[in-house]
Amino acid sequence: MIKTINGWRAVFALMIVLFHVGVAGLEEMTWAGVSFFLMASGFLLAMKHQFQQLDGPSYRQFAWRHAAKLYPLHWLALAMWIVGLALIGILAVEPVSLVLNATLLQSWSLTHSIYFSYNKFSWFLSTLLFCYLCYPLLARWFMPLRLRYKAIILAVAALVVIAVLAGSDDYDRTALYVFPPVRIIDFVIGMALVSLLPKIKSWKTFGKQSNGTDAELLAIALLSATVLVYRSSSENLLPWSDAILWWLPVALILVVSLLYDRREGFIGKILSSRPLQWLGDISYEIFMLQGIAALVYNWLFEPVMAHIGVQGVYEIVATDLFGAAAPGIIVWLILPIDILLAWAVNRLFTRPIAGLLKRK
Repeated sequence: MIKTINGWRAVFALMIVLFHVGVAGLEEMTWAGVSFFLMASGFLLAMKHQFQQLDGPSYRQFAWRHAAKLYPLHWLALAMWIVGLALIGILAVEPVSLVLNATLLQSWSLTHSIYFSYNKFSWFLSTLLFCYLCYPLLARWFMPLRLRYKAIILAVAALVVIAVLAGSDDYDRTALYVFPPVRIIDFVIGMALVSLLPKIKSWKTFGKQSNGTDAELLAIALLSATVLVYRSSSENLLPWSDAILWWLPVALILVVSLLYDRREGFIGKILSSRPLQWLGDISYEIFMLQGIAALVYNWLFEPVMAHIGVQGVYEIVATDLFGAAAPGIIVWLILPIDILLAWAVNRLFTRPIAGLLKRK
């Protein structure tokens, strides 16, 4: 793992959790974070796994290995979620939603009550699983294409998505936000960046500095500028705010991270620091267990789940729990609970399961 990319994983995971607990001003960074995780997955896979030839056994081996990275933690989080709701007396079992959720097929439903059922955040794994299963085919047939043809394919796909989203309402836009065939564009852009890197390295200036401080600042400036542009004209850009706006800044973050790997600038050194590397290593668990952390928070500090309801677990804000005069800082307690849970699950479950599967 490139350290700065791992550090960015930590940053975006923390921002996503804080946004979901009601901290204001992080909505755009949450959208950018989802694009980052999908693009980074395609980017890193294209660097590591090249399928010049594709046959049944190699495909099955790849699919098994990557599905095995997703399902165990997903099932654990799902079981914890069901037990937690049962203990506080608000569990409502929907057989169809449960089956689709357990099999990581819920993102294909286009129905809000299904793709956000149970552990709401597992929709991302449903979409990521589709990307993983498509990757060997994409690596075999898409990656050998010339860069100009890759760009044309991605441009046509982007135009189709832009046209579809242009007339969408909130419900349809959210459904498309989690729909695997739409979000695989983020993943494929990450793959295409690997083909673009040789051309970038041939440039006279970019990537030639002794350290990456200037390039890192440029990437952050582009990300910040995108946020400001959206906030100043959100009515016009809202249909495309969930993904498309973040492709360019996230792509620049990934390219800079690779170009200046092991010669990071000031920002890269912060991202490569031990605390952020540790958080990056457990970012998968941090993302998946945030709903469980909200349940624990309510059980420990404010047992009012009965009047908040299931949906409220995901969108807790201080006024929901304590009234308008309550200090908003209290909901920040969900974050350390989430980090502690993520560390424990990573240490006691994810690592042993990964070791077992590797031996098998």
